Amino acid sequence: MVHFIQVGFLLICSVFSLYGQTDARSQKIMDEVVDKFKSYAGVQVDFSLTITNLQDNSEEEQKGKIWLKNEKYKLELPDNILFFDGTKLYQYYPDVNEVNINQPDLEEVNDDEDIQLLHPQTIFNLSSKKFKSNLVKESTQYNRPVYEIDLYPVQLKTTKYSRIRLYIERNKLQIVYLKAFLKDGTQYTITFSPYNVTNALPDTFFTFDKSKHPGVEIIDLTL
Repeated sequence: MVHFIQVGFLLICSVFSLYGQTDARSQKIMDEVVDKFKSYAGVQVDFSLTITNLQDNSEEEQKGKIWLKNEKYKLELPDNILFFDGTKLYQYYPDVNEVNINQPDLEEVNDDEDIQLLHPQTIFNLSSKKFKSNLVKESTQYNRPVYEIDLYPVQLKTTKYSRIRLYIERNKLQIVYLKAFLKDGTQYTITFSPYNVTNALPDTFFTFDKSKHPGVEIIDLTL
């Protein structure tokens, strides 16, 4: 799973569109979240991802920051920085001053469940064909009033997930965190800071600038 985090976050951008077999209130909340997110010119969010394996009681944690603008993103992790300009993915390793350039396969992103959960372009765009939603209750998390919404796979037999729970702040219509339960006993918990909405993100912000990294080794895997 660390591989997927390093290859992209491959967690946060577009937005969700969850329809299918949903209850009316949860569908309305989802629609409002979609509209709210689409109104942002750009956004920056701090996050933490915890991966818990209940079988061996192991736990991994990853913290970082992400900036989003339409389909573009920049992701800062402890060991590397990723830039996605909408077409190419630049993965920069500061410790060795090296950057790998890839061109993500969008069909793979759409088909691979691991990538879907951790990809900035799909974390907020969980397919309406694959999930149904249900409003569980209203509560308070991290001193923020939230809706708790469960997502259930439509095709339960062919998916890795048994359930995903979303916590959506009621006033701002922002995701506070999500928790995904896998059939193998693994759990993903992703916690988000309040969104920092900004219009000061030029397109160049999402492209790796080699002039700022003298001597950088470039490995272009798109050639």
